[in-house]
Amino acid sequence: MNILESLQWRSAIKQFDPSKKVSQEDLNHLIESANLAATSGGFQPFKLIVVSEGELKNQLANHAYGQPQVKDASHVLVFADQTQVDDRIIQDYIDRASEVRNVGKETFEGYANAMKMYMSSMDSETRYAWSKNQSYIALGTVLTAAADMRIDTCPMEGFEPLKYQELLGLESKNLMPVSILPIGYRSENDVHSKEAKVRKTRENFVIELN
Repeated sequence: MNILESLQWRSAIKQFDPSKKVSQEDLNHLIESANLAATSGGFQPFKLIVVSEGELKNQLANHAYGQPQVKDASHVLVFADQTQVDDRIIQDYIDRASEVRNVGKETFEGYANAMKMYMSSMDSETRYAWSKNQSYIALGTVLTAAADMRIDTCPMEGFEPLKYQELLGLESKNLMPVSILPIGYRSENDVHSKEAKVRKTRENFVIELN
């Protein structure tokens, strides 16, 4: 299977088969895909929360307007952004880069100063929007990885972020859910996944400048 075939197969599943579960090995693969996603500066200003417990999924579904995907999916991945974005994320990156690459932190001094200047140019609202954009890149990466593995997904923004923050105990961690991704396997009764995918024609989608 090539990636285009996988993306053609992918559908935003409305009915999951609750009897089918994603294996721990496959779940780990998707988690690592999210961790390897591109982010601005490599800073990863968000966390990934993995929910598999049935009663918690039911509670989350209640605050996703009763949409059954949340309770019937094998797992629900919650992408939660940092609500306080400051120079700490730069230092955390430098600390980790020094550890991974086995070099002194002073090696990254120029980069750190440049990024601090960049961050200082943004107000708090702009920083949060920037953070949100990074988690959406990771969401897209997981969608693609899951399609390649023939694991079904349904990216969702239709939920109550404050309720999710409360249920998942994220306020004390300065995290706010911005998107959720139920994962699992489609029900045979999922009509939507059997329909032809609707997308723009190439002529209406691409502007080629030669």
